[in-house]
Amino acid sequence: MSKRRIVLSIITGLAVSTTAVALTLPNGEEVEELTGNARWGCEVLLCLSNPNGPRAVAECRPPIDKLFKCLSKRHPCKFPKCPQAGAGNEAKQLSDHYDPCFLYGEGYEEAPKGYLGETYVQAKASNANLSKYAKRRAERRGYSNVQYNHNGTYKYYSEDYGWETAGSKACVRGKPKKYRERTPCSSDESGDCYRTVYVYDDIIWQEMQSSRAIDVYIDGKIFRRVHW
Repeated sequence: MSKRRIVLSIITGLAVSTTAVALTLPNGEEVEELTGNARWGCEVLLCLSNPNGPRAVAECRPPIDKLFKCLSKRHPCKFPKCPQAGAGNEAKQLSDHYDPCFLYGEGYEEAPKGYLGETYVQAKASNANLSKYAKRRAERRGYSNVQYNHNGTYKYYSEDYGWETAGSKACVRGKPKKYRERTPCSSDESGDCYRTVYVYDDIIWQEMQSSRAIDVYIDGKIFRRVHW
């Protein structure tokens, strides 16, 4: 690490130097310098807490690379701890392809499993690629971009690759409107077929990420989730 002290503008108030890690707690108290595994644990907590990414700062790359390499082994090491971080300030491992919806902003929550649509106003930008007929239809019924929300992952079998994992998860805000629309029937169905679509003013579709994840807690609450 360089000899200059770096300070990341994060809630934990951690600061890294070349010879040790110094922690400045939220109350402004300076705690003793750390070395060895304690130092590594505090570096890890600091770097994982950076909203720009755990490797965004050059000084963070060695401790984070060491962490990921260590956790990737057949017999992974124990997750390093920062003894002076204070109660409720820590990092925990978990397996999840997606992020908690509340991390996207106040009021966001997990959408129900099923068909979801966006209001025509929200989907206006993506509607630019629709045909004139599709645009008129979407504008008339007030929503478009209907997708199925699995609210997580599922397994499917591919003849080329065997069992694979796919999924979808949406975060929504506000009260939905419920619509019943006609849909093509499957080969073993007859007559008219319908599906229920829940339409939201505010919807975010998450991309499936690596299931290897780490939650960073600040004051006992999840501050951010890191996938690696």
